[in-house]
Amino acid sequence: MVALAFKKSAELSHNDIEPSDIAAINGTPKTSDRSDREDVAMYLAQITGELAVLARSAQYDLLGYFLEMARIEAKGHAGTFKAPN
Repeated sequence: MVALAFKKSAELSHNDIEPSDIAAINGTPKTSDRSDREDVAMYLAQITGELAVLARSAQYDLLGYFLEMARIEAKGHAGTFKAPN
């Protein structure tokens, strides 16, 4: 079941950012270049969205909810989330 849920979450991904595209985070301050920060935020949005689907498919509804909130927060930091008027 987990493999099936993981496959479904991978199919839902619409973002082409790969982990190798993002600089390794080693605990030291990194550049504050806006495009790098947006790339990190978009990657976080992607993986938390996929994890939310996986969690909900395994009936971890509260965990799925928190992961979805993390996805929305990450998209907001990337400047792609537009709040409704």
